[in-house]
Amino acid sequence: MFKINANYFKNRYKDVGNESSITDQTISLGELVRYGEKEASRNNFEKALDIFDKVIRLDPTFDSAYGDKALVFDKMGILDESLKMYSKALEINPKNRITWHNMGLTLIKKKRVDEAINCFDKAISIDKNYSKAWYNKGRCLEMQGNLENAQICLTKAKKLDPFLFSKVKLK
Repeated sequence: MFKINANYFKNRYKDVGNESSITDQTISLGELVRYGEKEASRNNFEKALDIFDKVIRLDPTFDSAYGDKALVFDKMGILDESLKMYSKALEINPKNRITWHNMGLTLIKKKRVDEAINCFDKAISIDKNYSKAWYNKGRCLEMQGNLENAQICLTKAKKLDPFLFSKVKLK
């Protein structure tokens, strides 16, 4: 990952509230989404949501803006709204493994483990080597008491990414 120069974003998007500055061709929607992600990582959730809403107004088919909105709602504890945003993102792009995975994580928080497993299965069907999806599917199976299949998934996750278990935050 690269370090982002905070002043670059601050100066580049100082007029982000001004709709005309966003429609300027020099600012790509991808850049704007990255700026929203940066604001979200700083816990500036309202600003991040405003940015993602602007992206959606400019291009209602920009699925990652919905996915990022979902992540922000999840961080804010507004899980039902988060799930709606994930559903919208997946309606636009059902092949996004990360969105399927993240939706599964939100479903775990809502104690909807069967649905979470389905999301992880979708992510795995898109990318058989998606270690985080294997890991979280294993966690869900463990929650259900299906220890044998949980171990299979967790072993697969560790084989795909030997350092995964040191990266994840166990709850």
